[in-house]
Amino acid sequence: MIRGKCGETLINRRTFLKTTAGAGALATAGTIATPAISQRAAARALRLVPHADVANFDPIWTTAYIARNAGLLVWDMLYGMDNKLQPQRQMVESESVSPDGLIWTFRLRPGLKFHDGEPVLARDAVASINRWAARDGMGQMIKAIENELAAINDRTFRWSLKKPYPKMLLALGKIGTPCCFVMPARIAATDQFKQISEHVGSGPMRFVKNEWAPGARAVFEKFADYEPPQEPASWLAGGRGIACDRIEWIIIADQATAGAALQSGEVDWLELPLPDIVPALRKNRNVVVDITDPMGRVGTLFFNHLYPPFNNVRADSDEVAQAFRDDLAHRSDMISPGPVALLANDLCHSVLGRSIAGDTERTAPVPREGVWEASRSRARPQVAL
Repeated sequence: MIRGKCGETLINRRTFLKTTAGAGALATAGTIATPAISQRAAARALRLVPHADVANFDPIWTTAYIARNAGLLVWDMLYGMDNKLQPQRQMVESESVSPDGLIWTFRLRPGLKFHDGEPVLARDAVASINRWAARDGMGQMIKAIENELAAINDRTFRWSLKKPYPKMLLALGKIGTPCCFVMPARIAATDQFKQISEHVGSGPMRFVKNEWAPGARAVFEKFADYEPPQEPASWLAGGRGIACDRIEWIIIADQATAGAALQSGEVDWLELPLPDIVPALRKNRNVVVDITDPMGRVGTLFFNHLYPPFNNVRADSDEVAQAFRDDLAHRSDMISPGPVALLANDLCHSVLGRSIAGDTERTAPVPREGVWEASRSRARPQVAL
């Protein structure tokens, strides 16, 4: 049992992990594991070591997940994905679509405010959609069939299309980068190929720019006027409650140093520990290691062709498979069965492929069962708390 500095009640670490969550960005309720807070003097503050530095904080200009994660704290979205990967209303109170599927009308929830105190208006949503759509694949598809996107009044905007687009809500609520974050119109007017200079949103946390030190720290503070939806929280949808008054992202590039900081209580959360340090973290009774994303991630393996067996394009398949097994043997808790997609084609050098570039008559060995089993895997990202 521990006493969390973001709250005054005694709770069990694992209970807290399973019942509250961060929006990949640590502060919201859902399915991503959230830590109990270490016993430091600074009350109601959470210190996280993120997986990367927030060197660029424009989630439209860049597709980096670290910018998206920070963006989920600062900006809100029209729709949020629930734990079944279905888009749910977030900033939107209601939407309607014409019988022919050509006209979408959206109405914002009342009382939405930006961090500078200004109300969130339909024109802000329109400007934000325009900037997002210029950089996003789904947004570009919609723009290609657009008649008009315009604000009707302060809370209502309409998107008129030349042909139906059934995936509209998915496009506006997806978490794949870039996400459709709503910014003040003056900020959203920034050229989509230039970085924004203001970081004002209507999300649950406010970005403290004067404490931002790229390569060292990024700080977020709770936005008192945030109005979450009334529905129960479900991943990035619903009423995302904030447990802490302040969140500090502490940049520690060296994983061994980050692991030591976690175990000594200097930080509360190590977002993505390397597999090499996970065994040591598991041995510490004050540290909880858990799976953050049960859906896993798609991984890509690149062979180092300077070293055997990958420097021999004619290498025996069993030898290649054994190389996989040797490397993954101590990481079994991070690998689970999943689908495989071999991207090598007939023009690639590949010990797993069917032919050799420039020599279609000679073929490499056909992969045996061992190679397939080694390839059919997906990583399960972990978090250390």
